[in-house]
Amino acid sequence: NYSAAALSLDDAQSFRPYSLFLTRNRMLARYLSGDIAGALAIAETVAERGLSLELPATDAFDKLRAEAAFTAVLKSFDENAKPKGEASIVVSLAEREVLPEAIIKAGDSVLIGSVRSGAIFEMTAGSLSAVAALDGGVFDFALSPDGARLYAVTNNQLAYENAAGRPAEAAFVTFDRAGGVVTSKTVVSGGGVLLGDLEADGDVLYATDSLTPRIFVLGADGVAESLVSDRRFVNLQGLALDPKRRRLYVADYLAGLFVIDLNTKAVTQIANPKGVHLGGVDGLYLYKGDLIGVQNGTSPQRIVRIDLDRQGLTARGLTVLQQALPEWSEPTHGFVDGDRFIYIATSNWPAYDDAGKLREGAVLQPLRLMAVDLN
Repeated sequence: NYSAAALSLDDAQSFRPYSLFLTRNRMLARYLSGDIAGALAIAETVAERGLSLELPATDAFDKLRAEAAFTAVLKSFDENAKPKGEASIVVSLAEREVLPEAIIKAGDSVLIGSVRSGAIFEMTAGSLSAVAALDGGVFDFALSPDGARLYAVTNNQLAYENAAGRPAEAAFVTFDRAGGVVTSKTVVSGGGVLLGDLEADGDVLYATDSLTPRIFVLGADGVAESLVSDRRFVNLQGLALDPKRRRLYVADYLAGLFVIDLNTKAVTQIANPKGVHLGGVDGLYLYKGDLIGVQNGTSPQRIVRIDLDRQGLTARGLTVLQQALPEWSEPTHGFVDGDRFIYIATSNWPAYDDAGKLREGAVLQPLRLMAVDLN
């Protein structure tokens, strides 16, 4: 009953408004029910957002592709998938097996964390040297106000090479940069936990939990606790702190963007009156009142600037800065450096399967940092 399936998928989409998987299947269910106009309207909305839908080679999708009514929108999908923006390479290093996720500027150097090995690398003058190895894959960094302490969130799950046979563990870690030692580690408990992105407000740390969607806070007392959860959360990713307004912006892969009032813990969804695509954001960064997002959960993948209103609660528009560059292998995190955004362009996540094994025939790209002008 494709008509009933279409209605059920509509209901699911209301809880996951930016799931392109659901969008694609809503379109297909309508097409198979005979509602060509309804299917086409969904496809055209995706195309208007500058996106494309990946249509697998199945009998049903093959039939849809052959439908004359879809010729124009499928052409738009192809146009939308093309590269956009200048490929500005900051540095390209020989290392290919780092699986970098965490990155931060620390003085004159850049620190990079490996999900694969748990290593922390320091990059200076275009070369990479290991300065520490943590007991878990490194997912994100933050610095103490004086720069003396490096904070990290780690997980011994996913592609971490020493995960086999160990119970899952997620932790906040503090690393003394001068002494080169870990000074504290706080393991987070309370159901399934996967700490993804990290922000520091002085010595108070905030992190997203992507597995059981919520925000954790680690206070000066060294106790980690859930700060906020919300029924609208699905798959939390990036964080961006607005210290002046005491706010925390958070990206949800499937539900869009939210802002958390750190004084009241109130959660507000960013309004989207123009219907731009606010999902699929991994790294999230505040820049001059706007948000910079790494959309690696969209097709095509993009670096975007989200124009916020003066209250910081409404998305007035979205500008694509770069997309689908051939030099990429799933961009993830980065940092704002003046009027540039510098980011990991080759995380190589697509080369690994769900068990953290290298996919057969996968080609690992060299570690490459790239930049985009934000002006």
